[in-house]
Amino acid sequence: MNEDRPDRRIRKTRAALRRCLSALLLKKPVKDISVRELTELADINRGTFYLHYHDVFDLLKNLEEEMFLQFTALLERHDAQEVKGSPRKLLIDLLYFVQKNADLFRILLGVNGDPHFLDQLRAVFQEKILVPWWAAIDGNSSYEYEYFYSYVIDGAIGMIRRWVENDTDLSPEDMSALAERFIVFGSSTLLPPDWTLTRS
Repeated sequence: MNEDRPDRRIRKTRAALRRCLSALLLKKPVKDISVRELTELADINRGTFYLHYHDVFDLLKNLEEEMFLQFTALLERHDAQEVKGSPRKLLIDLLYFVQKNADLFRILLGVNGDPHFLDQLRAVFQEKILVPWWAAIDGNSSYEYEYFYSYVIDGAIGMIRRWVENDTDLSPEDMSALAERFIVFGSSTLLPPDWTLTRS
């Protein structure tokens, strides 16, 4: 029982640092955050900080890597055949994960975020969701795929960014249904039934 105490202290320390780093990143970029400022806010000794991380950049990098490994493991639980049929289950799992880590996603997808993390997110979305989907609709044009990829990826990331900014006001189930509708049917889902496209 006593053996668990150091691990619990470590988890508590890291949780406090994550919470305080997230709060500071809402106000300014990581390059402007000092170890002193962070540890004072977290009420943690600077020596304790250096037992775990080299600097603030190292802390952020560790948080990103840990979250991304969990994110990738989640996606691995859904095979391509399932996604071809419908990505709904995958999207729901993904959105529950985003909701659980909303503080970091709010930062990483915001103005003070990390472009490298965004690139990793795009790459995983492409491999795990878009490639199976493209195969399911028998897409074979590389020219069209480039635009399909950009439209869906940036749209999906934009929806996630807005969702975490809104404190995940919709449930993951509602968000997944909305995302699937927009991706498959586009803006036509928002038009009145009697609306028709006119050309000049």
